[in-house]
Amino acid sequence: MSEADARDDAHSGPTVDACQWRLRYEVGELTHFTEWTADFPTVENYYEQFRRADHVSAATIERREVLR
Repeated sequence: MSEADARDDAHSGPTVDACQWRLRYEVGELTHFTEWTADFPTVENYYEQFRRADHVSAATIERREVLR
């Protein structure tokens, strides 16, 4: 049996282990970011609060994949 037949993976590239999220928002002309976290409900809660704030503009949730 060849080595290729013994592999269970569909490809040899990295696989996604987990996702992390952070909030990007602007106050005036400055862009701010929260810390990266795996706890999406926390980031979603910040987003809901910041999008309603008068002094915050352009609130966006960003996502990144953690590869292993």
